[in-house]
Amino acid sequence: MPKILAMGAHPDDMELEAGGTLAKFIKKGYDVYLLILTSGGYTDMNGNTYFDEQLRNEAINASKILGIKEVIFYDYHTTELPSGGEIVSKVDALVDEIKPDVFISHHPFDSHQDHKAAADIMFAVSRQGRVKTVLSGSTLPYRPNVFAFRPQFYVDITDTIDTKMDAIRAYETQYNKFGGEVLIERVRSMARTYGWAMSYEFAECFEVIRMDDSLWI
Repeated sequence: MPKILAMGAHPDDMELEAGGTLAKFIKKGYDVYLLILTSGGYTDMNGNTYFDEQLRNEAINASKILGIKEVIFYDYHTTELPSGGEIVSKVDALVDEIKPDVFISHHPFDSHQDHKAAADIMFAVSRQGRVKTVLSGSTLPYRPNVFAFRPQFYVDITDTIDTKMDAIRAYETQYNKFGGEVLIERVRSMARTYGWAMSYEFAECFEVIRMDDSLWI
């Protein structure tokens, strides 16, 4: 059975960028692993502090909703995620252990420095065809990019859009910070817009770094 590794820089990243796709993989019986690289806690521009333990517990709850097989937490500091040396070796070892068929992480031109670092890590450990399918998730509209995200692979998530939304709601701190159901409606609208391109009701899309055509969703 295929194995999927999703790697987010922070708790809630992969739910936002690929939650519907991960839920679809899981419905097909695939084993999905989630790696979260930073401890997650931070203080926002308004002085509100979100603590590591809060976000970690929310990540566990969200993963249960999606049906994730295992959540792996690293403890690098938010906004200080490195992209070489030790962390590459750690993710290298994890890839050796899991042997994923698909690796999903961030886009290299995402405007968040931790997301850029995560993309670099994904590229480093996916060298020489170690992972056959490598995908970068779509950037979110409130994080502008100098270089445009180029969607090339669309996944119909019509059957899993509600699961994705419930997983996002499980991050109560972030759900409340971004307006509750306002956040849900915005993410749903983005999925509807992506779906329009393919005549799906809802979709997520990815930039393809590498793809093995023997694996189709």
